[in-house]
Amino acid sequence: MLARRSFLILGGSFIGAAGAGLPVLAQRQDVDLEADTAQDTADVRRRFMMEDTYGNLVKDDDFQGKFMLIYFGYMSCPDVCPTTLATLADAMEQLGDLNEDLAVLFVTVDPDRDGPKDLHDYVQFFDKRIIALRGPKAYTDHMVKAFNARYEFYYPDPEDKSEYTVDHTASVAFVGPYGNLIKRFPHGMSADDIAKDIRETMEAARK
Repeated sequence: MLARRSFLILGGSFIGAAGAGLPVLAQRQDVDLEADTAQDTADVRRRFMMEDTYGNLVKDDDFQGKFMLIYFGYMSCPDVCPTTLATLADAMEQLGDLNEDLAVLFVTVDPDRDGPKDLHDYVQFFDKRIIALRGPKAYTDHMVKAFNARYEFYYPDPEDKSEYTVDHTASVAFVGPYGNLIKRFPHGMSADDIAKDIRETMEAARK
């Protein structure tokens, strides 16, 4: 599966951006805006309220008792997002039955361009179990802040607001069953290492 995803990602740029008729700005790679890791260790439940691609309200309470992987990105991201989602999908394949106690969330920081249907199709390409979330800017900003992530819009031509990329935090938040942030998986970490870490953490929690 990884070879197939890699081929389609590198060769196509990509079903989500192309299918939605979005601009592909591959000439500039997104910048990784590092998370505020100093706030990650706070032992607090991190609240959010968004919508899934069917228009259903989704809250942190819906995942209570489950571990979560939370990644903020956007569909027309030229490199970082598709690579990360492919890695997470391969980690999920390795986790087998543990996926029953794990929710993987892709949260768009560009809801104006990432409509529900396109966003649904986008994440389904990587793994049908990945849940895509979107919401108004205020709700998006609240969730981004809750998980100490960041994002900024970049306009190549400041006079033209129709074309842009989005710099964003590239790490993946690994969240515990009570909403606490356990750790971050940095961009570029292998699927094998992510799956191993998740497995060890989840199995330890069962003891």
